[in-house]
Amino acid sequence: MNRITREQLEAITDRENIEGADVESLFNFFRHNDDLAAHAPDNLCQIDPRDGALIVYNSKRAKRPHDNQVAADDAGGQSSGDGKSCPVCSGKTTGVVDVAELSEGHTFINKNLFPVLFPPDEIKPEWLEEPLYPDPSHHGRVSYGMHFLQWTSSYHHRDWNNMPLSDRLVVLQRLAALERTLLYDSDGYMPPSSQWRSQKETSGFVSIIKNFGAPVGGSLEHGHQQISWSNIMPRSYYDNWCFYTRHNDFFSNYMLNENPVELEIKDYGKAVLMVPYFMKRPYNMMLILKDVGKQYLCELDDDELEEVAEGIGDAMNAIMDIMPRLGKETAYNLVVHNGPGAGWYCELLPYTQETGGFEQLGMWICQGTPAQAATELRRLI
Repeated sequence: MNRITREQLEAITDRENIEGADVESLFNFFRHNDDLAAHAPDNLCQIDPRDGALIVYNSKRAKRPHDNQVAADDAGGQSSGDGKSCPVCSGKTTGVVDVAELSEGHTFINKNLFPVLFPPDEIKPEWLEEPLYPDPSHHGRVSYGMHFLQWTSSYHHRDWNNMPLSDRLVVLQRLAALERTLLYDSDGYMPPSSQWRSQKETSGFVSIIKNFGAPVGGSLEHGHQQISWSNIMPRSYYDNWCFYTRHNDFFSNYMLNENPVELEIKDYGKAVLMVPYFMKRPYNMMLILKDVGKQYLCELDDDELEEVAEGIGDAMNAIMDIMPRLGKETAYNLVVHNGPGAGWYCELLPYTQETGGFEQLGMWICQGTPAQAATELRRLI
């Protein structure tokens, strides 16, 4: 089975674990890496005034070799089905900042070679005052931070859908450790969250996503998650906050109370998997933590993390069962919602239907109903 060995990991490890790391040292790991610096983004972002969509510019990412279908076999891209040419398995990756042992192999976190965010040489005081500082001439705001990858397993074909639950728990624990370091040990590097009237004294915004499959941006088939830490609030965070200010309630709590019971897929005890009543695409799912006062992954206890790990694995297995039967390439996104106004929840978004012009206007045409999706998902899960 193709994998990166412990010896290969040791050769590229900057530090064994993220606990105790200070943000300045992490910044320097990025700044002093010539390969990363050569692929640094433009450190510029704009906001669509119609809907608040955040656009981060990085012209260097167009040069990613695994985005090129011709070169995909040489770069470990989607077409290298057996993983033999995977750059991760061969140890051709950037410095590792966290390694944890699994029942077999390891999970590890490293720096993204083509980061969407990069640490600046200096932090200007005005950047720390507010994430959306004034930009009256529309030249663009500075966007900065760091961009990490977490490899679910050192074994090429192991991921959330086929790993033991105990290993999935370790993966989440390491994600939570990185999140904690970035949010709570970074005063002076990012704008504080206090301006959002959050109860948490955090700095910056941590985004956690997973892309699986080329149609949804999964450029490497070796299972992984992406973690970004930014000075600018992504749109979904702002939407959750706006929902909270309108309803004086967390969106996760709203869903627990308002989503029809027949759309529940599985109740794990401290978390529940459901199809949202406003399902935009067939088999979209939400996994919602019942303790809505917890806003970040690093606040979850081990029991809650284990249930989240179980729910994610169940949902991904269902997606992998359903999509081939639909005649679709297996592809999905996982996006984590955290921060002020959200509670904690994640969405699993299988690419069961293309996006067309009506959807670009905000009118989603869904080829299935929530009730049908929930019935099928309950049968599988």
